[in-house]
Formats: sequence, structure tokens, C-alpha cells
Amino acid sequence: MLTLIELFDICNNRRNYITITSLNKEYEVDYKFLEEEETLYIFFEPSDGNIDWKVNFSYWRKPYKKMETSYRVHGGFLESWKLIEDAVGAKVMEMDNDRCFKWRKVIIAGYSHGGALAALCHEYVWFNRPDLRLQGLTGISFDGPRVYAGLWIKKELKRRWRNFYVIRNQDDIVTHLPPVLFFFRHVGRKI
Repeated sequence: MLTLIELFDICNNRRNYITITSLNKEYEVDYKFLEEEETLYIFFEPSDGNIDWKVNFSYWRKPYKKMETSYRVHGGFLESWKLIEDAVGAKVMEMDNDRCFKWRKVIIAGYSHGGALAALCHEYVWFNRPDLRLQGLTGISFDGPRVYAGLWIKKELKRRWRNFYVIRNQDDIVTHLPPVLFFFRHVGRKI
């Protein structure tokens, strides 16, 4: 298993990322996979240019239409996530020859803008792969922005990000955006 420093270095290594851009060129996402035996690593690249910064100044939206427990997230990060949700979801749901899930562990990491995408990806995997919830899923946001929209995180939703960690440099302005004043919160555990 990779160390925290190795995860951070891979997030920042701009090689081998897959870039997806929306048709209207408003959103762009860079992600990559790393496979290690039964572990799938998913990485999201940091902010890269004006497109990503424009996304940072969006407001909240519901991530899914029919939600048992309703909540809202940052609309710009959600649009970015929706660009790659099907591709990442297909990888996470891969089966082996015995028709069992191929991945016994999924580790997600992102830096800055990628940290926000890591939070949304983590929730997606938690929801769609219940077998990973207790021990097989970990997410890390390195200096990522706030993604959850609301005065507080609903109790029934907190468990979705139980194994998600926000590693926060207090001097990095991105970790303070969008402002709490606009009702945005970090998910998971802050370090």
C-alpha cells in the first residue's frame, strides 16, 4: 500500500492523467488510475488553469435526482464529477473471472480542485460498493476546498465520509473556499 507522501506525489505528478473536457469547455477533469493487486487507486489532479478556477465560484446543487437523504454539494465540482462519473464507476465496479468485484480496496486521493472531486468520488464509491464501507474505502483530500453545502452535515450522511480525510494547510486559501459564510463545509475528518 502506498504511503501518504507517495499518494501526494502521485497527485502532483501531472503525467498519465486522462483529461475530459465538457462539450461547452466550461469544465475539465484530470484523473488517473493505478492498480496494485486487489487495490484500485484513483487520483485527481490539482487546479490547472482558468477552467478549474471558474468552477470554484459556483453554488450548490443536489448530486442525484432521487435521493433517500437529500443534501446539496458545490455545483461546479458536481459538474466536473459528472463528466467522469460513468468512467470511474465502471472501473470501480469491474468484476473478475469469478464474477466477484475485482477491487477489494479503493483508495482515492486528490489535491486542491482534485480534493473536491475525491470527496464526491468517495461518496459515490461508498454508496455503490457497500462491501467496501467498513474497511475497503479510504479517501484523502490534500488542501481541497469545501464541497458540502449546508449549515451542518446531516448525521446520516457523516458516515459516508467516515474514512475520508482532509489534510489542510491553514495558509492555503483553497482550503477556506467556498467560505463558511456561504454555508459550505468540509466533509470527513480534518487534519
